[in-house]
Amino acid sequence: MDLVTPHLELEEELVSIFRRALKSAGFVGGPMVEEFERDFAQFCEADYCVGVGNGTDALRFALIAGGVQPGDTVVTVPNTFIATTEAISQAGARPDFVDIEERTYNMDARRLHEYLETQCCLDRATENY
Repeated sequence: MDLVTPHLELEEELVSIFRRALKSAGFVGGPMVEEFERDFAQFCEADYCVGVGNGTDALRFALIAGGVQPGDTVVTVPNTFIATTEAISQAGARPDFVDIEERTYNMDARRLHEYLETQCCLDRATENY
């Protein structure tokens, strides 16, 4: 896989932006980050975008935005990176695991169904597990 050519094609633009960021310390908040968030939201046809420093923060914010509350359980797979369970914990929830399907390495739907049937109960008031 050629990872050099695409970067060479963008070298002048990337170096120029990097220099601007270095001279303004604009990589932590400020106009450059706001410009990125605005442009990326427009690219994604979304109303908003929030730039974060790492994937753990992105996962945590997504969990919170998705309604995960302290004390909730979030199901994931055991072969995930530690940041997944860290983000779940940072959102105040408890990670629990459902094993993968060996052929795809994705969560095993049969095992998830079994987990939901045996480990969860429906809250009739909210219709949530």
